[in-house]
Amino acid sequence: MVTEPACSDAEISQRSIYDQRYSAGYYDRRSAVPVLTAERDALSRAIARAITANPHTRRISVFDFGHGTGRVINDWVQGYARQQLAFQDELRVVAYDVSSVGLRTAADKLCSTGFEPSGPVAWDPEATASYIAGAVRKRDEGLKITVVFVHGCESQPPAVMRELALAANDGARYLMTTCWYGGLGHVPGDGLRREYFRSLNALTSPRGELILCVSSTGDLVEVQPEWAERLEAGDIGGFPIERPGDLVYETELGQPNFYHVFGTELNDYMQSITRPDQKWWVEGMRYPGPEFESREAEQANYHRVREANRSKRGRAWTADDYREFHTVAAFRSIIGAGGGLRWRAPSS
Repeated sequence: MVTEPACSDAEISQRSIYDQRYSAGYYDRRSAVPVLTAERDALSRAIARAITANPHTRRISVFDFGHGTGRVINDWVQGYARQQLAFQDELRVVAYDVSSVGLRTAADKLCSTGFEPSGPVAWDPEATASYIAGAVRKRDEGLKITVVFVHGCESQPPAVMRELALAANDGARYLMTTCWYGGLGHVPGDGLRREYFRSLNALTSPRGELILCVSSTGDLVEVQPEWAERLEAGDIGGFPIERPGDLVYETELGQPNFYHVFGTELNDYMQSITRPDQKWWVEGMRYPGPEFESREAEQANYHRVREANRSKRGRAWTADDYREFHTVAAFRSIIGAGGGLRWRAPSS
């Protein structure tokens, strides 16, 4: 949900698309299981690695790119952060998105659970420049939690996002940077996507954690052949279709929307931002199929994903590996895939 596609057939920006989708409400209700076990697991293990690599830090900072309504990060903030950050004093989350509707919904949900505004919180849905909208805070026993909201503008370059993200964190790089599922896929053009990967990496401490969750080529398989043929024929209808994996799908509101599903180019993206003393790898997050109608269906999918990840551990992923999954996550860490702890649901 970042830079605006230059589309002659459909002059709809990602801001406009997601403002409408979040306002309609269906987008966040499409699954009976809003947060996947694999997502909680990945986040928990990464937080554990970050603490292990930075044992004296008292403040954990997280930048969430494409925050939307806070589906994954707010779930962790409200349900698991305090128990996992038992020896830290402060948690700061900076939530970035181009949709003010999504961010306001996220803020309202937090305020309904005891968060309070920290000074003015002001929104400008039509802003032509990115800005820090404000913050909400809560003290959860000994942990001070602050969530800062940054409303992005699609026409501005990634450098602006990076500057605002640093300003929202008192000029410091983050111990963790995340993107859950959609944000990076809406960036048109290989060059601009690489620039966003570099920017998100630059925002992250070298001893911190990067989790970039994206759709892979096992997603939207019903429209990929059409757009591959149209790309070859030069019939792209004004959409920014430049390479395999670029496509246009129709949202639940009938909006044509540009998207990129990732294959082996993700290996190259991650290799290009990883230093010799760091490690990167890819994990499957979800197998293809309909939205989950029950926790049991989600758990069955999760166990298949775990088994598949075990079989691929320690090697570069192939095109077939990417086609196996609906969603994957790319990780960059100073510790590596074996470090950290696996998420466990709290006992009732």
